[in-house]
Amino acid sequence: MKYAKKLGQNFLIDNNIAKKIVNALYYKKNNKSLKSLNVIEVGAGNGILTKYLLKSNLLIIEIDTLYVNILIEKFPSLKERIINIDIIKFNPLHFNLTNFILIGNFPYSISSQILFYLLKYKDFITECIGMFPKQVADRIVNINKIKPNLSVLTILIKTYFKTKYLFTVSNSVFSPKPTIKSSVIKIIRKKNIDINYIILKKIVKTAFSQRRKKIKNSLKKILFDNEFISNPIFNKRVEQLSIVDFTNISRKVIKF
Repeated sequence: MKYAKKLGQNFLIDNNIAKKIVNALYYKKNNKSLKSLNVIEVGAGNGILTKYLLKSNLLIIEIDTLYVNILIEKFPSLKERIINIDIIKFNPLHFNLTNFILIGNFPYSISSQILFYLLKYKDFITECIGMFPKQVADRIVNINKIKPNLSVLTILIKTYFKTKYLFTVSNSVFSPKPTIKSSVIKIIRKKNIDINYIILKKIVKTAFSQRRKKIKNSLKKILFDNEFISNPIFNKRVEQLSIVDFTNISRKVIKF
């Protein structure tokens, strides 16, 4: 099996794990059939997940031309549904996809980019399930409830999505074997979240870029409701704030 190191390719070779990933899709709990779903698979590689997704309305995004050709040979009926492009550059609206699932054994080199892509198209992606480095998965799901390790991505993702840690994956089920541990997580869009993403992202990134300062100092260039400025929250630092705190702050912005 050929692979491109620069693309961060570590191919899943265990069919049982592939089935487990597909079977974890949320549609099963809603008693929906797979054929009723719009699914985008990212980095299909040799098609180990693809073969379990064939009954869905499947679109494949694969950046590696070599594996585009392999996929076409394996699944000729999907020839027009395999797109040779970087997922980060792919606009689902060009294909009239406004309600779809994102799935994949995501290349570790673009883990954060995948999550920001999810946020960019959060109004259209109902669910995401995939393989991530365990360190990234732990942070996004925020397993440690006693001492949460919040990051910009954790706050943004968990504001708009529910996250669930599914299972850890052994290095032995990949080719080549990665040097880091891997995990599969599920991310499901929340309903009726009326928080302005641009404002929230600005608040969170600004606060984290000056995390040693109190919030009243790191956010001093942002204009808030006068009554809210006296809120005790402004005397806290980033590590003292919760996700709810950040969303509450973002709701009180007048100008930034």
